[in-house]
Amino acid sequence: MTLLAKWFSVWSSILLAACLVLPTPSLGATTPPMHVSCTVTDGAATPQDATTMLALQRSVENSPLFSIPIAAAGIASCHVRYDSAVIELEYRFKDGGWLHVKHDARIEYTEQEARFALSSAENPVAILAGAERVAFGHNGCGIDWRQAETQPAVDDVGTTETIFHGDVCNCQARIRRDVAGRVVGLMLRSTC
Repeated sequence: MTLLAKWFSVWSSILLAACLVLPTPSLGATTPPMHVSCTVTDGAATPQDATTMLALQRSVENSPLFSIPIAAAGIASCHVRYDSAVIELEYRFKDGGWLHVKHDARIEYTEQEARFALSSAENPVAILAGAERVAFGHNGCGIDWRQAETQPAVDDVGTTETIFHGDVCNCQARIRRDVAGRVVGLMLRSTC
């Protein structure tokens, strides 16, 4: 009986010690980004296209252009289209917002355009700068966030676009505002 009591005591101590040293989640910890399952709606993917699409999707889903609307509204759907070397991802959010991503490997072109409700407390330049870092790494693509030009949007009367240019890969970011000055769209594109 004493041997059993000693083994019980040893194992209890080991288990108690293990419980004490295991990390516990902190209150401020963030959850990792979720991975959305997308439906292929058009075209067929080669193995290389599938690998490129998965890398593109993971990058996009780490971007604030995705994380802000998914946190606010949730995802309604995700669709993928393949056409030769062109991959298109389209996310729809439950509040009617959307994120459209187009990648053409032949000309190294990538475009991310988002339309979702952005609160006035959120800084669209900071959101786009975050998306730039996710897409191009810590140094981004050289967008000068202090220099911009504003012009009427070509495809929507009454809206304006503030355009920022980068010095790497013909990088460009745009903030679209409606007549009242509210942010109604964000875009990041590049061609290397």
